[in-house]
Amino acid sequence: MAYLTREDGERFVIPSYRDVISKRKTQLKEDILELSAKYGEYITFQRRGMAQFEVAFSREAGYLFGECVWYNFKRPTDMIYCEAKPDTTEAYFVLVKDGGVYLDGTFPLENIAEEMLVFTTQKNNFEIYVYGDVPISEQPMEGKFSFDPASVKSFTVLDEPLFQRLPVVKAYQLQLVDVVLRQQGIGVFPVKYVIAVAVLLGLGWMGYTYITMHKKVPPVVEIPPPPNPYLDFNKTLMAVAPDPQIEMVVVSIMRLVSMPGWIPTDVAYTIDGKLAANVKSQGTNVELLYKWAAENDVKVMMMPGGFSLTMELPLPEKQGLPIKIYPLDQVIASLIDRLLPIVPGNILKVGPFKDKKVFKTSDLVINLTEVSPDVVIMIAEQLKGLPVVLTGMTLKINHGLTGMINLQALGN
Repeated sequence: MAYLTREDGERFVIPSYRDVISKRKTQLKEDILELSAKYGEYITFQRRGMAQFEVAFSREAGYLFGECVWYNFKRPTDMIYCEAKPDTTEAYFVLVKDGGVYLDGTFPLENIAEEMLVFTTQKNNFEIYVYGDVPISEQPMEGKFSFDPASVKSFTVLDEPLFQRLPVVKAYQLQLVDVVLRQQGIGVFPVKYVIAVAVLLGLGWMGYTYITMHKKVPPVVEIPPPPNPYLDFNKTLMAVAPDPQIEMVVVSIMRLVSMPGWIPTDVAYTIDGKLAANVKSQGTNVELLYKWAAENDVKVMMMPGGFSLTMELPLPEKQGLPIKIYPLDQVIASLIDRLLPIVPGNILKVGPFKDKKVFKTSDLVINLTEVSPDVVIMIAEQLKGLPVVLTGMTLKINHGLTGMINLQALGN
């Protein structure tokens, strides 16, 4: 069977074909369409490196079973998951090797040991998760398969079955091939890029014409070299880390949403720890707003269009001194890869690289459209350890959170 249907109707798919394609995006469309005609019109598309893309194909819509299980266990490099299927002689089984799903689906219990035999001669570091009476054991037992202890990183017997509560991951949702290609900008003529280049060339020509017509000899100013050429780089990255600030903003928004009789419509956060929120009444009086503000140490300001609240958020501790400068393009590529499983598609806008002599910067914008607070916190967690700083946030609150997270990335 090409898919597994859960009791709640959610469908998990075992793809008919997976492939890692090592080509530039501009050369991908023809290969993907050719494979899609052979293996199915539904696909997922994941970046594996700077020029590698993993594509899965299926004739059924749904979510990739193996990848959703792998994501649930924090995507280990080597992993085995085996769960007995109730009232049958089968088990749900997923095997991941070297960071990619090697095998997934339901298998007869008697065949599972055979599927793992090929790995007994290889170097492994499996994280193993089992539930129920399955033919895999941590220690050698009669009638059950076990790996050499050197091949096992961890062995976990789950307290409850996973399949009926397995979270779906939007990044692993199979969609029609044309939709995915458009989302990824594959085979689409880059109209915006051409217009931007034309505008920049026009501005450059105007600037060159003006300078040549009004050329003046600039005064010579001698500027002594700074004592530490990396002073600005260190100073910027020693600011408060972005992830605890974003999480603090989300917690504050949840406080505002719980405010009796009033609701926030939009918020703006600045890096000095100030959160400003416009609020509107749900039919209650202004006195209730002032009472809540006094109890929560919040300032109220009457504006021409309504009322605004200002909260002074406690800033977390600053980051330590950075010990290394990474290439800026690698920093941005790493962030793109981290964001893809959380919110599929191109949500990161990358600004031009600014040369600071010994390092470079780029202004980044994460665009959000009606996402939950939990998703924003997951995005914040992806920023940990990266040389980026938060420069501000603006969010509208309606059916989820819509707006921008502004960042600055640093590298060389």
